[in-house]
Amino acid sequence: MKHRGSTVNRARRAATIAAVVAMLGGVVRVAQASPPMDATGTFTQTDVLSEEVRSAGPNVIMELTIGGVATGSLSGIIVDSFTVVIRPNGRFSAHGTVTCVCTVDGQEGVLVLAYSDSGEFVEGTPTFEGRYAIKGGSGELSGLRGVLPMVGQVDLSTGLSTTDYSGQIHFHP
Repeated sequence: MKHRGSTVNRARRAATIAAVVAMLGGVVRVAQASPPMDATGTFTQTDVLSEEVRSAGPNVIMELTIGGVATGSLSGIIVDSFTVVIRPNGRFSAHGTVTCVCTVDGQEGVLVLAYSDSGEFVEGTPTFEGRYAIKGGSGELSGLRGVLPMVGQVDLSTGLSTTDYSGQIHFHP
């Protein structure tokens, strides 16, 4: 008999929960992310702000902070702080953070993008590929999220790069 009573109690609890959920159905709103939108554009480095070069065995390690411009879906002024390791065979890898005072889809704020890339010299030009991940933001961009694959090249005469990105972004509540 005890078993049957617990089944009745469970049924009553389930009915009560269903009634409460039905009453709140028009009141409770679930925040949802915006639909994904395509994002394409270019980050162009324009000014070396700081540079430190050292060696570790046969590798050259450069720590740089470079200013620049973002155009396309993300548009504004960027500061790119990164470390690049150049190996004797000409291959290199980098990781860093781009801070962008940006406008995205008419909304303004500051974005922080983390990235990593790797590359090599192709026909005398350093080329690389990797990805940006939007880590956070402020202002109207505080809820922006996305991953942006990228490809780029370095101008050996200036040491500055141009990087094209293309992916999807969305606003998350």
